[in-house]
Amino acid sequence: MSETAMQARNFHGAKTYQLRARKALPILVRQAASRQPIYYAALAQELSIPNPRTLNWVLGSIGTTLNELAGSSKWDQEIPQIQSLVINQSTRLPGSGFDSFLADRHESYENLSLSEKRAYLKG
Repeated sequence: MSETAMQARNFHGAKTYQLRARKALPILVRQAASRQPIYYAALAQELSIPNPRTLNWVLGSIGTTLNELAGSSKWDQEIPQIQSLVINQSTRLPGSGFDSFLADRHESYENLSLSEKRAYLKG
């Protein structure tokens, strides 16, 4: 599991990345509704974050929150990892920190080729 996935807390706290995660989630829902990914730089700009590289904590917080919700007894459906809609402009894939959020769903995701990863995430 990536450092971010292990350390990012759910988005119910007062840390800067948690506040940003709560602001980012509606943007990701909008992107999901339009079936369009968003580049890290574009999301950072919408959130007024000067460095898109710091989105790893924001997206990790969203992933942690979704995992907690999926694991609760109140939810009876699989919850998609919506943070996968945030992609790198050159690879057109989420960053490597996302891989650990798929561990329970697809054990060999890390070993897939770029085209296989894209196909898996579209599916």
